[in-house]
Amino acid sequence: MSFKINRISNNSLGTHYGIFQNDELIHHEFSRATAEKVLGKLQFGKSLEEVLKSEPLPKPERVIARLVKPQVSLVKQHKPLFTTSVTTEKKFEYNPVLYRKIANLKVNEIVQVTNRKGHQSTIHITNIVKLSWHQLQLLVSGGSSKFEKQYLLYKQYNTKHQANSVLKGMSLSQIESSEIQEYINIFKANGFSKHTQVNDYITNNSLWGHFPTIRSLNDHGDYKEIEGIEPKYFEVVCCILNISGKGGRNLDNFKKY
Repeated sequence: MSFKINRISNNSLGTHYGIFQNDELIHHEFSRATAEKVLGKLQFGKSLEEVLKSEPLPKPERVIARLVKPQVSLVKQHKPLFTTSVTTEKKFEYNPVLYRKIANLKVNEIVQVTNRKGHQSTIHITNIVKLSWHQLQLLVSGGSSKFEKQYLLYKQYNTKHQANSVLKGMSLSQIESSEIQEYINIFKANGFSKHTQVNDYITNNSLWGHFPTIRSLNDHGDYKEIEGIEPKYFEVVCCILNISGKGGRNLDNFKKY
């Protein structure tokens, strides 16, 4: 078995060092020195469970004590000037084992979100831990830290029947997402730079039967009923591929078929 360490991200939580076994992430540490220590034990022949067994578990909560000055009346001056109250602040602690599960979960979800100014954008979720803090804020309604939002999203997609969705945006259906992903795969695999190239490729290879949900017949000026995809899906593809979509003929009308 082959083990190695790679730096996998550098964000608000700090630099992450992942330990990979045969190119699969199995553990994660904030400190490279700690990651190298774990790696050494794994290479020595110990299992990951044996290595982590000696590590102290994170405390699920912390207790904060503070002094509270009460209101003292002239009549009840015999009461103590200060009393001590204890408040419990629940904190969602980082868990490396859980982080590894989140990192290894495969997702294929396209979500349309809106920011505070009303601007709409599209986020393609494939790996939860690769989402930026800004994307997680747009996507997830709960959670106060990046790891907590990642966990809530993981729970959303790892649970088959989720009663209450944590998503703030609108998800495309699985059929829509699958067809868009196949459309994008053709775009990337052939090194295309324009939608028209993808559409021509699909037409020439008689592949429009693979896209019954997103396909449409589009009118562009004198060019009528040209095979392509609906405008709303065109915008999603542009957003995911980070291309403008400009330079083509204006769309006058379209119809599904």
